[in-house]
Amino acid sequence: MKKIALIVSAISAALFASATAKADVSVSGAAALGVVSGDSTNGTRVYNGASMSFGLSSDLGNGVTVSTSAGITNSTTAGAAGAVTGWDNLTFATGGVTLTVGNDIGLPDGVGEVGGLVGDTAAVGSAGITSTTGLTDDEGAGVSISTSLGSAGLTIVYVADSAPNPTSSDISDSGATGTGVKITTAMGDIGVSVAYATYSGLVDDTETAGALTYASSMGTITAGYTASTGAKEGNQVGIAYEMDLDGATSLGIGYTSANVGTESGRATDIVVSRALGGGMSVWAELRNTSGDTSGGTENSTMAIGTSVSF
Repeated sequence: MKKIALIVSAISAALFASATAKADVSVSGAAALGVVSGDSTNGTRVYNGASMSFGLSSDLGNGVTVSTSAGITNSTTAGAAGAVTGWDNLTFATGGVTLTVGNDIGLPDGVGEVGGLVGDTAAVGSAGITSTTGLTDDEGAGVSISTSLGSAGLTIVYVADSAPNPTSSDISDSGATGTGVKITTAMGDIGVSVAYATYSGLVDDTETAGALTYASSMGTITAGYTASTGAKEGNQVGIAYEMDLDGATSLGIGYTSANVGTESGRATDIVVSRALGGGMSVWAELRNTSGDTSGGTENSTMAIGTSVSF
């Protein structure tokens, strides 16, 4: 009887807590179906996949909000079986400061990589650029702090172990660490993002990047530059132009050029998307690559498909 009483007490306490806590649970999902025509090796293929995202948050009632998230993905475009991700971090937000702690903290890299506009379907059939700038590893167990300084946003990241276990990490004996800082602001009508990140392991890497964005009634243009040292020493430039053709149709054109080590490659993306309403859209994408590419093949990949958000 004592065990039963304890169980009843525990259930009652849980129900009472659920009734009084300011908690929120969100669920969303998306699915896509596409056909891609690539080079002679890949041929024409049909891809489909779907994903579901879960968000948990709770207002503690003292100005602090705690949240975490996870997802389930079954995407054949990535060339892998279904996967479960998330539940790796806890995020605490209060007074304009956001603190995230966990095993999946990402360094602020990739800020200057703005030219890649196609989705997974067109990308998987493409002979992509062989070498691009970046870090050997850009995430792991650590902490991220974001806040604002006037009109500017500031994010500081420290990764104490770039190869943690799923639920724990030995940060006292880590062989690889990372640090990074990112600043976003505006200079008149131009949005500015700059970032610096380092990775220290068997090879020490650095990445310095920046991007400028200008939006007008004629569309949005973004230009980015990245320079990295270490295992991927080189530089990369990208530019993207996106505009609304009408209230439901959008067009995007992107260009990327990378020079890493002794290799160089280029990619041009064109994407068109039209919203059909109810979260559904149809799209067409084209990627053309040249220079040093995967398999040494220069090719054009075209993909058409539909996606829907739930």
